[in-house]
Amino acid sequence: MASVLLLILIFGAYAGTICPTVYLGDSGELTAAAFSLGIPHNSGYPLYALLGKLFCLLPIGNVGFRMNVMSAVLATATLWILYSLVREMTGSRLGAFFSTLILAFVQVFWSQTASAEVYTLHIFFVALLIRILYWWDKEGKFHLLGLFVFLTGLSFGNHMQTVMLAPPVLSLIFFRDREAILNLRRFVVISVLFVIPLLIYLYLPVRTDAGAAITWGDPNTWDRFLAHVSGRSHRASYVFSRAPAEYLWRTKEAIQFIASQFGLLLALAGWGWLGLPSFRWKLFFALVVLCDLFYTVFLNIISLKITAFNLPTSLVIAILCGNGITRVVAVLEKTRPVRSPIRGLVRASFCAVPAIFFLLNFGVCNQGRNYSAYEHVVNIFRTAESGDILFMNGDNYVFPILYGRIVEKMGEGVTLFDRNNIFYKWLDNKEKAAPYSEEWKDLRRQREWDVLKTRAGRDVYYAVFGPYAIDLPSSYSLIPYGVLHKVVKRDTYISAPDTVWSYYSEESFYGDFQRDFMTREVTSYYHFNRGKDLFMSGQVSRGAKTIMLASKIGYDDELIHSDIAIFFIDRGLLKEGKEELEKALLYHEDLSVVYNNWGYYYHKIGDYRKAADFLEKAVELKPNDTRYLNNWGLALLMIGKRVEALRVCKKSLDINPRQPGLIRFAHSVYGGEQFAVVHSRRLTQAPGQWNLCVAEENRETSGNGRKLQFPRQAFRDHAGLQ
Repeated sequence: MASVLLLILIFGAYAGTICPTVYLGDSGELTAAAFSLGIPHNSGYPLYALLGKLFCLLPIGNVGFRMNVMSAVLATATLWILYSLVREMTGSRLGAFFSTLILAFVQVFWSQTASAEVYTLHIFFVALLIRILYWWDKEGKFHLLGLFVFLTGLSFGNHMQTVMLAPPVLSLIFFRDREAILNLRRFVVISVLFVIPLLIYLYLPVRTDAGAAITWGDPNTWDRFLAHVSGRSHRASYVFSRAPAEYLWRTKEAIQFIASQFGLLLALAGWGWLGLPSFRWKLFFALVVLCDLFYTVFLNIISLKITAFNLPTSLVIAILCGNGITRVVAVLEKTRPVRSPIRGLVRASFCAVPAIFFLLNFGVCNQGRNYSAYEHVVNIFRTAESGDILFMNGDNYVFPILYGRIVEKMGEGVTLFDRNNIFYKWLDNKEKAAPYSEEWKDLRRQREWDVLKTRAGRDVYYAVFGPYAIDLPSSYSLIPYGVLHKVVKRDTYISAPDTVWSYYSEESFYGDFQRDFMTREVTSYYHFNRGKDLFMSGQVSRGAKTIMLASKIGYDDELIHSDIAIFFIDRGLLKEGKEELEKALLYHEDLSVVYNNWGYYYHKIGDYRKAADFLEKAVELKPNDTRYLNNWGLALLMIGKRVEALRVCKKSLDINPRQPGLIRFAHSVYGGEQFAVVHSRRLTQAPGQWNLCVAEENRETSGNGRKLQFPRQAFRDHAGLQ
């Protein structure tokens, strides 16, 4: 009865801190997918989508809130399993209470209960699988192992990170009863039990053929099905794609993150691990932590500020803390026997530790007043009116828009173009160019230009975090316009009317609640866009103040600091730009980007030697990035190192021969066939980075004959997958 009351109280705490509507990040996409029985990003999460559809039917709040409630329910179910497991492992109600409360209110776990995400379902399965495995280890009955295998297959229907349990599980089975899997008949039975729940992935081709509103990857052919389920299209970017130094930094970050979550309780967990009576369980829990660390560091590149990769580790630490506190109490009572009332007081003092976690983490986990994602999408559709065209990319633009359009039918008169061609498909890739390859980007650019030419007087907007990366025909430019960016004729500036900003919903952007990384990103860019609009309309002082507010809100966001730095540097505010670059250096996720921006800064002030030094560092971190190579080549040329610059240009062309502008630039500098090149040494910036601008022919003509355009390199131009 006490355990039931405990769980009710914990769920009550979660219910009071749930986001009242759709959240940022993947939540908008996952909610829209569940609502429409669609297919989200790989691996498709069919079990999550089907279960989410049931919660979408609940008669409470809005659809976004209902999906958030599912996360809280799954988290509470996980805690119930944890309590049961620790109670049986230790025989101590105190240990079970302690471990349950610790996990309930540690930030990395509690934060997942506020919004729709797949990780609460994943950690529910991890806890359930450990619970059943412990039951099997205790009784040795084969049907329990069969149940474990069946649920493991079902867990794969939600998240492929389940595979990281394979080493610890196999080690435990090997030391407990290897015949359970080496026996041929049993192995066949286990294999069948594992495969049957995997049939849930038939959901993907079935819903694709049915024309679901969201069909990421169109997995209705064998090749596309395998690509989507395995994440093949993104493995090259996500798996073992960083330099050794970056992996060392990420390992340090992952360890520090866990230390920041649990503090001194890690020592208690270590004491609990040492007290485990079985070597195989010591090995099991150690391998769970090591495999989780391996996945976090090497098999994904998403920031730990965004994604809770460490939940399995957190679960293990909570289990071990329960065992540790049981051992501590046993030692105290054995060393100095005390009377019953005092014993109760000692036990109560230990239970006060989770209360500290509750108080410390309540503020950041309380999303009860966070309407940021909803207000964000409302503002987007208040900017783009019926008949307008909207190009979009970036998770925190695309996913709220998906929710608004599919779930709440917002902006149905606005034509949406997904620049990654995932949701609102508009690119006919007859050439079968690989996604995000240079050929694919060329195709996308040409199609966007075609839309501009045939827009029939309709306004065109971009919903992107990287407006400077957009490559437009030479007769057009992109200007800030509310929370969006508007395509206008070159040398034209149209300030967003006051009616746009006054009609915006902005309660969350000025609220005083604590924001997580994603909420800070959207909020800081809201103020950055407002500041740019004020700055460029002549209200320089007010605009600069608003931009600095954006910098303050996004204090640990490398990209917002880089964007602000480029904006200031381009307008001659070099001191302010340098200060923002220094902030980006403190909070970098990709040091090569920061080095590249420092190169831009020193180029702007005329210190080409320092520019070359920083660009060389960027190339050392990413030797195959043609943007950095081109920039470094230009810097070398500016300091008179013509031979070295030519060598760098050749290396860039070896990596990507499809750079006609670079070829023309090289010919203009080093001789050979001459091309009409103007402003060949001009630099342009992309969000968070800058790139050598080399002239390339624009097929548009005018009374002056052929014009030239300066291509801009795209940055952060596809959604981040988890």
